[in-house]
Amino acid sequence: MKRYLPFVIIAAIALSAVATGAAVYRSKKQRLAAASVVNVHDPAGAKPGAKPAHMRGSTKATVTIEEFADFQCPPCGGISGLVKELEKKNADRLRVVFRHYPLKNHANAVPAALAAEAAGLQGKFWEMHDLLFKNQLAWSKAADARSLFTEYAASINLDTTRFAGDMNDEKLKARVTADQERATSMGVSRTPSIFINGQAIPSESFSMTGLQTAIDSAVQGNKQASAQ
Repeated sequence: MKRYLPFVIIAAIALSAVATGAAVYRSKKQRLAAASVVNVHDPAGAKPGAKPAHMRGSTKATVTIEEFADFQCPPCGGISGLVKELEKKNADRLRVVFRHYPLKNHANAVPAALAAEAAGLQGKFWEMHDLLFKNQLAWSKAADARSLFTEYAASINLDTTRFAGDMNDEKLKARVTADQERATSMGVSRTPSIFINGQAIPSESFSMTGLQTAIDSAVQGNKQASAQ
């Protein structure tokens, strides 16, 4: 068995390299896709936000949900699950853009945003996004939330040493700030806030029926515009 051990080690390293390469490729592909479609439906005076934005969905989609959220905000956790259901239901006609808007009264909101951004550098922003909302109760009031974030990073096979260092990267902090500035320029003052093709959706419509109606209206509006 011992004579085969070096080959086992080499195989393990090779598999890890392939997985890392795939994650980096996926992240780069998502970033390029996001850069090509975000801000198509910008309201007048809207600042650009972080570039490229975090996007999920088809680049050919005609409807964009832009969500401004705080990972420590309980209603944001609820709306994230609803948005995922809408993604499944609307398939190729819907894309989702996530923007950071950490609230000042949430002590761990900015660190959580940085954790998601740090995971994004390794191609797993959305995986960390989902984990942060799933485990919101555990880390929200933790005295050392960063240690929990590192545990989450390990659970999705990130390089935890790199992850911890990236959380202190000024470039990632600037991305969070850029999203906040975009939010302010668009009149956002609370979370969650949702825009569909640049139109603010009232909070009373934050339901499957309400958001689906808004998506259908956006699709119809696109059809009418194309026909003119």
